[in-house]
Amino acid sequence: MGGMGTIHEQNDFIIYAENSTMTINLLTAAVHAGAKRFFYASSACVYPASLQGHGKADVSLRESDIWTNPPPQPQGLYGLEKLVSEFLLQNDASKMKTHIARFHNIFGPRGAWCNGREKVPAALIRKAIAASLDTNRVPTLEVWGDGQQRQSRPVGVGSRNSNNELVKAKLGWTPKVSLKEGMELTALWMRAQMEKAVREISNIERSALLEKFHQSQVIDLAKSATTFAILLPITSRGLDSPKDCLRYLQSFARSLARTTWRDTQGLGGSQYRAKIYLAIDHDDYFLLRVNGNGDNAAQATLYAEGVGDITTIICDVPKGHVCTIWKQCARRAWEDGCDYFVLMGDDVELGDEGWMRDAHAAFATMAKVEGVPHGFGCVAFTDTTFPGMPTFPIIHRTHMDIFGGEVIPDIFINQDGDPFLFQLYRRWGCSRMFPCRISNLVGGSVNARYRQQYASDWTFEPLNKATDAVEAWLAGVYPSVERKLTIDVVIPCYRVQLPFLETILALQPSPTCTVMFIVIVDNPQSPNIFELESKYAHRPDVRIRVNSENLGASASRNRGMKESSAEWIHFLDDDVTPQEDLLIEAEKIIRAHPKAAGFVGNAQFPPATTIFTNAVHLAGVTYFWDIATKMKEDMPWGVTANIISRRVQDGIEYDMKFPKTGGGEDIDFCRKKRDFIVAQGGEGFRAAPDVIVTHPWWNAGKRSYWRYYMWSIGDGRLVKLYPEHTYFDHAPNSSEILLISAMLASIGAAEYLGGKSHTLLLFAIKLVIATIIANTTHDLYRHLWRDAERNKAIKSTASRFQWFMAAFESSFIRMASEAGRSFGMVERGELLLLGKRFDWFTGRAGGGPRREERMNSRQRLTLIVIVVFTLCYVSF
Repeated sequence: MGGMGTIHEQNDFIIYAENSTMTINLLTAAVHAGAKRFFYASSACVYPASLQGHGKADVSLRESDIWTNPPPQPQGLYGLEKLVSEFLLQNDASKMKTHIARFHNIFGPRGAWCNGREKVPAALIRKAIAASLDTNRVPTLEVWGDGQQRQSRPVGVGSRNSNNELVKAKLGWTPKVSLKEGMELTALWMRAQMEKAVREISNIERSALLEKFHQSQVIDLAKSATTFAILLPITSRGLDSPKDCLRYLQSFARSLARTTWRDTQGLGGSQYRAKIYLAIDHDDYFLLRVNGNGDNAAQATLYAEGVGDITTIICDVPKGHVCTIWKQCARRAWEDGCDYFVLMGDDVELGDEGWMRDAHAAFATMAKVEGVPHGFGCVAFTDTTFPGMPTFPIIHRTHMDIFGGEVIPDIFINQDGDPFLFQLYRRWGCSRMFPCRISNLVGGSVNARYRQQYASDWTFEPLNKATDAVEAWLAGVYPSVERKLTIDVVIPCYRVQLPFLETILALQPSPTCTVMFIVIVDNPQSPNIFELESKYAHRPDVRIRVNSENLGASASRNRGMKESSAEWIHFLDDDVTPQEDLLIEAEKIIRAHPKAAGFVGNAQFPPATTIFTNAVHLAGVTYFWDIATKMKEDMPWGVTANIISRRVQDGIEYDMKFPKTGGGEDIDFCRKKRDFIVAQGGEGFRAAPDVIVTHPWWNAGKRSYWRYYMWSIGDGRLVKLYPEHTYFDHAPNSSEILLISAMLASIGAAEYLGGKSHTLLLFAIKLVIATIIANTTHDLYRHLWRDAERNKAIKSTASRFQWFMAAFESSFIRMASEAGRSFGMVERGELLLLGKRFDWFTGRAGGGPRREERMNSRQRLTLIVIVVFTLCYVSF
């Protein structure tokens, strides 16, 4: 459909070609399908132009009037095409029954009314309604023409009307809806559409939209194509031969022509146009040399492959500053009115036909799903070199409008600009990766032609400033659009156990949250890496990184934090099984407490079914795994198997001084993070009891004390790091007494070997025996009688005998932990710290835990003294 805003001399040839092609295609299909009847919508423009002027006499146009003053003289090429199509249909009249209606002005609800294709009735109604809605200006009504138009009764406009005698005689047809009634119905529908359009926008946008409604558009079909600006910085440097640059450029041009031909040459529907912005260094004389036609070498190469719309930009920037060139090209394209912008290179090849229309459609879908204006967001190619990475993002001029023609901030040199754009719009759920493929040879999987320079900390202040700018823009034009919460799930992974990882990577957030999974593989020799990457590397929400060597859990988590761009990081162990609603519950608790330093999740264990697994619980080494069910706020710390941390520019990482296998680094991280956030006016860590994972028993529940010994070597370092949370015990623990025993035994053995008494050696042996007896006896007393009620919370299937044996074995697990802590202090030369204990609750539980530990130490020492005294009177 088209009114005079579309059907005019400038568009004549385009309209003729498109309408003629559509009619022929429809007619051909109808004939092949054996259709019996064909109805063709023609136009009053087939009548002679001489009968359609603005004379004073009314002209009632009859079907036979096309032959007045032959040959026929239809109105423009639009009318000529309609008339030729009538002749074409009449030529096929023997094959099927043909009906032709020559419509004059079509109007009514659901017709075109505001896009330049509307007819006169809709245009005038729109302007009248706009005048009534716009109370801030004097009502005006724009009328095209010379002002001499007049109504020709009963139903016509201008100086012509339709003579309906033939249709009445043949079909008995007369108008059933009067002009007035039809206009009223149309006006009611249009008013509803216009009121809806201006209802939820700012006053500034409302005024601008109403001003647009006051005017009719003139459509230039040749210039209305959606233009993709291909920003193409090229250089002949850094290659084996400068000619390689032109060879790469030729391949790029061929791929561009092949993948855009249909979009740029097709008739009808949306039209697209590719415009190249060729950026060449001012001193790249190889590329700047001019041929006989005045074209430089790069232009000539593109022209030879059928790529003709080229703007050359000569750049004088420091070597390797590709982002500066990107900014210059993007600004020029923005000033030229381009619609979309994408940075490419001479070493790029496009893989899929139709990528322009598919990108445009991706933006349209994103606008519909997320409720944002068309063009808001970022759509990235699928890079076959780096699947899942948004290395070639496409942005709309909306982005350039928001930032005043700046595509990216000045901080970027030649890296990180692509993920910056992707992560920026991720905060509104408006980052997509569409399936059209692109490949990048030089600078992709092989070395780049320049020294890669990364932007330091762009994920903090630069990203936050850009986010604020976008948020402010949306508040003015689309205030109903809200930011989404961003969470990155970081998973340090040594074993690469796919069943666990598959469950984690299948987690789904709510529609108001976006999540990225960052898997850091800490074992480059793992045979499961290939399968992991094959299954998940293509996903834009999954990033897989493989350490060059085994660096440990802390280093892997630190790398995960560096890869993150989210507001929050959710650390998970690689062997946990999360509940399906983990991310939804995480979002709920974050939104409920936005000032928190982080959240301690609930890490549970399967029911304890063996003596050893029950003993692990009784030894207390798993107490803090589900601390979220025991405390609510300002949590002392949480295990990294399930903990959420606010991501801010605080420089806090997991300290590499702690063992690679873990132990104490989680406490140290939480304390540092908590202190920083609280100092900034925030809150400490809060409990997240509904953010639940299940952690399996280590080594499938098989008996081993080594893990707990190694953990304690690390967490013993906390005594020196946090003196404010340490205290002197009232008595030495098992490991310290055993250490004393070892010293006495060494002296006694030396005396015995020297021919002296073996009394001291025997005493040392008795002290070891007494320590073991006293600790096991005391733990049996605690778990079976004194603290029996406390232990009912343990999920256990143990029988009474198993429970007794578990209480007995728990002593050895606890003593292994104490031994690791003491050994670590000795190894680090912290001998003066022996006898000091770290308060695991950091004062949050008051003095109760300290008093209980001191009481236990006194009771055990008392038992040791009694047992030693008894042994001294018993023959060894």
